[in-house]
Amino acid sequence: MEMWLIIFTNILAFILALIFGIGYYKKKKKEKVSQIRAELWGTAVFIGVMIFFNGVIVYSNFIDDRREKNAFNEMKEKYKEEGIPDQETFKNLKLSIKRYNLSSKRYYAVYVANFNEKATFIGKILITVKDENKKVGEIKTEQITLKPGEKRMIDSYKGPKYSDKYSYKWIGKLK
Repeated sequence: MEMWLIIFTNILAFILALIFGIGYYKKKKKEKVSQIRAELWGTAVFIGVMIFFNGVIVYSNFIDDRREKNAFNEMKEKYKEEGIPDQETFKNLKLSIKRYNLSSKRYYAVYVANFNEKATFIGKILITVKDENKKVGEIKTEQITLKPGEKRMIDSYKGPKYSDKYSYKWIGKLK
């Protein structure tokens, strides 16, 4: 997750704690409640908001890391089955697409790996999304450079609800 989001949520938690703490103190001052009680209320709100926001961020990072590890493991297995270790070839380039949901929308993250030892891939990838073996969409990635041994997420896109099948074609060259 982005560092700015972590900083923003922590600042928001601090501001909310100040607002609730000061408001509670002013309200209860008229009712002769101690300052310690108001400070405790402000601290409790601050801690509660911090735990909530940071818990959401930790959970989100955990899910992202798990999705990424699954994609990399899947590509490694495909490479073991289909790759040619002693040659620099397109068969050593692998792609994996993993689904995730944001609110009610379905998104797909595109991960790629270059298992070649010397060759760098420069080009684009044409991805054909399928639903029950029918083509439901086509995505062409931006120009990418994949160095030997490199693995990473390159793109994400919004897709149909039930399209877990795909095929892909590497359009470019190995240098």
